[in-house]
Amino acid sequence: MNDREMGNGKIVNRVGRFGLVDTSVGTYAVAMSGHYHQQSLSSFFDLSGRSWDKDPQSVAGVMVVPWGPDDQMPRMIRDLLEKNNIGPGILQRKLGLIYGQGVQLYRHKVENNEVQQEWIQDPDVQAWLDTWDYQRYVREALLEYLHMGGHFTLYQSGKSVRIGKAWIHSLKCMPSADCRFVWPDPNRTPELEDITQILVGDMERWRQLQIFPRFDKWHPANHEAAVQYHALRSFGRNIYAISSFHGSIPWMQDANDIPEIVRALNDNVIAAAYIVHEPQAYWQEKRMQIEQDYPEWQDSEVEKKLNQLRDQVTTQIADVMAGKENAGKFFTCVDFVDEMGHEQSWKIEPIELNLDKYIEAQKAISKMADSATTSAMGLNPSLSNIIIDGKSDSGSQMLYALKIFYGADTVIPEQVVLEALNDALRINFPEKRDLYFGFYHKTIQKEDNVSAGDRMTNQQ
Repeated sequence: MNDREMGNGKIVNRVGRFGLVDTSVGTYAVAMSGHYHQQSLSSFFDLSGRSWDKDPQSVAGVMVVPWGPDDQMPRMIRDLLEKNNIGPGILQRKLGLIYGQGVQLYRHKVENNEVQQEWIQDPDVQAWLDTWDYQRYVREALLEYLHMGGHFTLYQSGKSVRIGKAWIHSLKCMPSADCRFVWPDPNRTPELEDITQILVGDMERWRQLQIFPRFDKWHPANHEAAVQYHALRSFGRNIYAISSFHGSIPWMQDANDIPEIVRALNDNVIAAAYIVHEPQAYWQEKRMQIEQDYPEWQDSEVEKKLNQLRDQVTTQIADVMAGKENAGKFFTCVDFVDEMGHEQSWKIEPIELNLDKYIEAQKAISKMADSATTSAMGLNPSLSNIIIDGKSDSGSQMLYALKIFYGADTVIPEQVVLEALNDALRINFPEKRDLYFGFYHKTIQKEDNVSAGDRMTNQQ
C-alpha cells in the first residue's frame, strides 16, 4: 500500500516498510525500517534525582507516597531487567549465594573471644514452620530485596488474636509493584515513622485495592492482618529504598539497546551501504510510453502511474540488496544511449560505512556496561560467572572472593530479609528469645585441604 505525506516540504512515498524521499535534485533515498525500537528510560532516570516522594499521588482516590517518577519505579526496574543480558543472571547467582542451604535456627556463642553461630533444631519452631510455606516466603523476600532494596510482608495472625493473644500464623511476601504507603497527613511531608497504612493491589490498573494497617511488632495483637515494610534505607530517601544498581540504569539501558542495533544492521546494512543512481532518460522514456498508451489521461494521472513504476523498481532493488538472506545476489540492468548520443546507465555506488569500527565501538560500550552492572550489583565477577576477554578466574580466586562475600556482604541482607521471620519467632515463642533465623552456608574448602575420597572430582 502506498501513501504520500508531507514532511519538511518534501514528498514522502511509503512503500510497505520502505520510505522513498523525493529530494530537491529528483533522486530517491531508500530508508529501511528495522526491528530496532528504543524504549528509552532516560526521562525516567533524569527525573529520579528529584524528591519524587515529597508530593502525594492519587491512586483510585487514595493519596499515596509515590515510588519513583509517575509512581512506577518497580515496573520500570522490571522492564529494564527483562531485556538485560547479565543483570537477571547476576541477581539469581547472588540470591543463591545468600540463600545458601536455606533458613536454619541458630544461637550465638562465644569461643576464643569470637562470636560463633551454633546451628540447632527446635521441634516446636519447626512444627510452626511446617504449617505454611516459609521457604517460598524467604525466597520471595530475598528476591524483592535484591531488586528493590526492601520487601513488603503481610503478617497473618491466628484466631487467638481475637482474644488479645498474639500469634503469627504465617507470613506472605507482597510484590513491591503492588504496595504503596498511604499518605498520612496532607499538610506535611511524611517520615517513615508517620505512616500507619499501606495500600495493596494492582497499581497499574487500579484493581483489587485494599488498605492494610501497618504492622507493629510491639503490639502484634492489634490486627488480624497487617503489612510491614522491611528495607535498608537509601541515603537521601525518607520512605522507599532504591535498588543498589540504580545508578547503573543508563549503562544497562545502553547494553539493552546493542542487540537491537545489531539486529537492525543485519536487516538493513546492505541496502544502506549503496546509493542507486537512476538515469533521468529512463524515466522520461517511461513517461512518454504512458502518455502514448493513455492519451486521455491528465498530467496528475500520468504522474501517479509513473510514481507507481518508480515504487516497483525501488522495491525490487531493495528486495535484492537488503537483508542477510540476500548475500551473494546481484542486480542486472541494460545500458542504453539516448537520442543525443549520451550513455545512460543505472549505477550502484558503495558507501564507506566503517561498520567494523562501529561494531568495535558497540563491543566496547557493551563491555563497559557489563562492568558497571556487575559492580553496581555488588558481586565479584568471579562469582557472577562473567568471562572477561575470554578468561575465567581460577578456583582459588573464586574461593577467595566467596569468603569475602560471606564475610562482608551477607549480614545486612540476612537481617533485612529475615527480620519479619525473626519478629514472628519472638512473638510466637517469647521463651526462645535466644534463637534466630539465619542463612546456613556450608563451608567450602580448597581441594588441597580435602581428603582424596571426598573431593568434588570423585563425587557422583
